Amino acid sequence: MAIQLGAGTLLRHPLPHWLALRLRRQLTPRRIGFAVVLLAYLALIGVVIAGWTPVDALDQKIDLLRLRHRWPEVHRFFLDYVMLGQRGPSTFVMVPVFGLLCWRRRSWRPLILLGVALFVLNLSVGVVKVATGRWGPLVTRQAHDVFAGGNIFPSGHTANAVVLYGVFAMVVARRWRALTVVAAVWISLTVGLSTLYLDTHWLTDVLGGWLAGTLVLFALPRCERLAMRSLERGRAWLIAWRAARASQKADAGEVLGTLPEGARDDLVA
Repeated sequence: MAIQLGAGTLLRHPLPHWLALRLRRQLTPRRIGFAVVLLAYLALIGVVIAGWTPVDALDQKIDLLRLRHRWPEVHRFFLDYVMLGQRGPSTFVMVPVFGLLCWRRRSWRPLILLGVALFVLNLSVGVVKVATGRWGPLVTRQAHDVFAGGNIFPSGHTANAVVLYGVFAMVVARRWRALTVVAAVWISLTVGLSTLYLDTHWLTDVLGGWLAGTLVLFALPRCERLAMRSLERGRAWLIAWRAARASQKADAGEVLGTLPEGARDDLVA
């Protein structure tokens, strides 16, 4: 690192080698991305709770467009389209696809990755929904209606679309990855914007959904490792328990075999 102290003066203060090496290892693109998205998400939560006037004004300005009243003929289409982000139907459709990937690869990893991602998503988004208690445009025209028992921030449809199709893009074959990434981004963007048309969310809800889903994708590799370690420990414990049970039965059989026939019958009875 260099510090300029006026014309022609340059003082160098190189970092110790061990510190530079550690920073290089720790500051990976994934961790930097996670930190940036996390800070943006926390900032957005703070803005929503505080009710910053410019952001509330933007939310209400978009709501006043009354998009579903301007173009009622496409209402049915968007109502069906947002099902791509609805947790139940979209997961029901995608689980067999992940199951097929597991069968072809002879590995449970795709389904485990999906399960971990949806668990982390629902836990993290659910906590924020309950904590903020915000209502949407269908219930109130006041964007800053928080701590009122609602569950609209962040948008669950949007976050679920980001995670579900983002995980799918992570597990498909490499030759299809670019196409699935583009499709995942497109579905995530359009599902979020569709909720604005339907008046189910404010713009900040949709932004929160995009950030919440992206945050889960950044955190997923580490969460997957933790889940795999837990599964391995559980499998090891089950194997040890079964071995102990088998050993106990074998010991009991040996003891019975050493008893006289009459005493053995009495013990069994």
